[in-house]
Amino acid sequence: MYKFSYHPILLMLSSVIFILILIELFVRLVYPHPLVNQYGNNISDRYLPYKPQPFSVISGTAVSQEYEYNYKHNSFGFRDVEHTLHKDKGVFRILGLGDSFTYGVGAELEQTYLFSLETMLNDRLSVHPKVEIIKAGIPRYYPEAQHILLQHYGKNYAPDLIIIGFVPNDVIDTHYGLDAVVLDRSGYLKTKVANDMGILGHVLYNNSHFLRIVLRRITAYRMSQIYDPKWEEVFLENGHHEDDWVSIENEYSDMVEIAGSIGANVIIVHIPGKGPWNEEHYYPSKRLAAWAKTNNVGFVDVLPAMIVESSKQDLYYGIDGHANPSGYAVIAQQIYDYLVTTNEVR
Repeated sequence: MYKFSYHPILLMLSSVIFILILIELFVRLVYPHPLVNQYGNNISDRYLPYKPQPFSVISGTAVSQEYEYNYKHNSFGFRDVEHTLHKDKGVFRILGLGDSFTYGVGAELEQTYLFSLETMLNDRLSVHPKVEIIKAGIPRYYPEAQHILLQHYGKNYAPDLIIIGFVPNDVIDTHYGLDAVVLDRSGYLKTKVANDMGILGHVLYNNSHFLRIVLRRITAYRMSQIYDPKWEEVFLENGHHEDDWVSIENEYSDMVEIAGSIGANVIIVHIPGKGPWNEEHYYPSKRLAAWAKTNNVGFVDVLPAMIVESSKQDLYYGIDGHANPSGYAVIAQQIYDYLVTTNEVR
């Protein structure tokens, strides 16, 4: 009579486990810091989709190994110094809204474009009021989230001017919508697909470098299948993302209305993504410039200056994709030149 043996199965399982361990060790050796933790200190909010933990400090090395980071947050959760809601007499106050570029990923606080702009405006030799900038950029905030922030919190600072940073990936984030990203209990932002993987997916992601890479690939693929974003058509008139462009313009219109209700002006700043750039990459600035003119809103296009300066030095991190301190300096200079030339800031 045949006697069943578990030995072949155990041998096969042992071999699979051994191979997985070898793969895990290899991945940890060649890719030692794959866990993104520089966006992992968020909390829920009554109105906002999420915000950085107030008074939190988060430090480390970027996944790309291109920079060290040390992000400190104030009592609201902004990456900024403290500000009171009350505006002192004679102060010209600016509210800066935007995403991770406005937050200043990859730079010290003093190197972010809003901090640099504030310093430049206060260092003018002419007689002028003190300029105070509320630096309210939050990673992955796009026009809808910025609108919510302005409506429920930003306007309470009584700004005289609102500067809104636009980056082309705002179109893709608008396409995904607020529900595409959720906040887990540990403070990390997850795509809806990743969140649906449950506790097991969370455990595997946090404890295995190899499976973290695999899960990222799976979630990216599933997100592309569910939402069908088309990056190349962000730069195409009447393309796949036309409805998202219209949504952005509608959000900006609502923000301009809020600004008008508190006596503030609005400026839209077009910040290009990492190059190389060609003719199609002018589409966002052309469209935003036309919208701004129609709605009597200021507009700054940083793309031409980036093209010129990029021939002299690197302005973006090659892997990470965010502007580096030199890139943020170019953005600050372009906004400064516009404000001084137009007398937008007294």
